[in-house]
Amino acid sequence: MFDYKADQRTLEIGGTRIGGPPGRIPTVLIPSIFYTKDRLVKNVETGEIDKRATEEMLNMLTDLTERTGLGTMLDVVATTIESMEKYLRYLVDSTSFPLLIDGSDSLEVNIAGIKFAKEAGFLDRVVINSLTPDTKEELFIAVEESGLTNALLLTFNTASMTSSAKRVEIADSLIQRTQEAGAPNILIDTGVMDLPTLGIACKTQHILKGKYGYPVGNGAHNAISTWQGLVPKFGKEAKKPALVGSSLMPVALGADFVLMGPAKDAPIVYPSVAMIDVALSGILIEERVRPDKPHPRYLIG
Repeated sequence: MFDYKADQRTLEIGGTRIGGPPGRIPTVLIPSIFYTKDRLVKNVETGEIDKRATEEMLNMLTDLTERTGLGTMLDVVATTIESMEKYLRYLVDSTSFPLLIDGSDSLEVNIAGIKFAKEAGFLDRVVINSLTPDTKEELFIAVEESGLTNALLLTFNTASMTSSAKRVEIADSLIQRTQEAGAPNILIDTGVMDLPTLGIACKTQHILKGKYGYPVGNGAHNAISTWQGLVPKFGKEAKKPALVGSSLMPVALGADFVLMGPAKDAPIVYPSVAMIDVALSGILIEERVRPDKPHPRYLIG
């Protein structure tokens, strides 16, 4: 069913394993935290948060991770240098999850996040999110000079909106540049903007997994957040099942991770993705290969 020419790479980032043949290593879910309009944030400029509510959110994610066997990383979104440093400082002490540095396309914020992680001694736990076709050379230099080894590549721009072939071309150049910068642990986000691009992203992830073997996935939730006709035509009650459906599609088609959007949606996404992981593990069992523990197969039945 999943016949890849390239050997499938399993990476370990901050204690979390990611990648490999579908069904063997649990899918990694990447919830976003401290994004714009996140209720956990009191002041986006200074990085002031509601620590009590944040602790409850992290406890919930830890519980879901343990009960499902899925991996968890956190996409840490910040718009200023001050807020990025405060968020990272809090999270590195409050959780063991790997952290994605997401400076909302701000070169300065992303570089500051990398430098802070190095100075504070947890560079091995962070991933830059993301390196793109539009990334300035200064960020690649910051990756190289810091010794950061983990990078998420976004293989998407306006020119590749409707083309999986162009996304593969972008991946080719980004992988080469990232390797030159000294970051061997590469994750590939194949880029989702709306419903049609979710299909193209899933096709691209399949091609890239076969070509390179790096862990692949995408931000499938974007397909729902940009679906303008969803609520007017089907009502608010359709939003949650649509969100779950969007997260399941890439996993069923071989994704190693999903950027699932706001962390508050974790209670409906984690059990659903765990279900797909169990189903995919059946393919391996038929081949007399057992999935590695911990895995949803051993936990959710």
